[in-house]
Amino acid sequence: MGFDPRRWRPAPGSPPVTSNVDALLAENDALRREVQTLRRRLEQLSARAPQPGPDGPTGGPTYGHGLSPDQLERWGQAMAAHPQWQALRIGPPGGLRGVVEELRRHWSNPALSLEQELERRSPGLGTALAEALRGPHSRARWAVRAAFALYGPRAPEWLTEAPLQVVVELGRRQAQLGQRRRGTRTENHSRGPTTSQNSSQSWAQSSAPDPRGEALRELGLEAGASPQMVKRAYRRLAKAHHPDLGGDPQAFHRLEAAYRLLMD
Repeated sequence: MGFDPRRWRPAPGSPPVTSNVDALLAENDALRREVQTLRRRLEQLSARAPQPGPDGPTGGPTYGHGLSPDQLERWGQAMAAHPQWQALRIGPPGGLRGVVEELRRHWSNPALSLEQELERRSPGLGTALAEALRGPHSRARWAVRAAFALYGPRAPEWLTEAPLQVVVELGRRQAQLGQRRRGTRTENHSRGPTTSQNSSQSWAQSSAPDPRGEALRELGLEAGASPQMVKRAYRRLAKAHHPDLGGDPQAFHRLEAAYRLLMD
């Protein structure tokens, strides 16, 4: 089968063709053997290479979605660099546990646990988070848990790219929850139960001594931030808090008010 140049003969009257057919065939056989040898070596190297599995490519256990105890530890270390980190508490009623419970009220089904809600939004994520969080309770673990309750499937992006902003947001929600639980009944009666939250959270109408400073903190920025920095921070936070994307409407209104105040 195939073409054998040793049996080929030129057509009558055509110019003669001279070639070392045997040398060409020997070279072809040598190349074929070299290719087969390289293929076997490649198969051997592939068999020896570490394969992703229960222990992951780096030796640390991974559980899908890029979650692992090592990754959670790195997120915790990054968040711990913020000055407000020590102010975050674990226990209820105004700690990170309370923040998670408060966020559950805004889910489509508040009866679901955090893992179940994450599983509903992104199959496999809830199970992966539960496995990665196995171990003793700590501030870092509960901060990561609260971040997933707040940002949902986008929490890894926030924890990786803006961990300090995560601390600011969790600290603010913890403070609000503590204030709400302590109760401001006089304020609630004077303003009414349906409007007190929105009106008291508007930076534009704030009675704080430094409303611009409060607005900057709302966006996770420091004093002296440029308009471009304000715009970038607003766009990033708006994606997380927009009500149409499952965000907290009150947080989105506060964000808009802070942005308008700073850009005026």
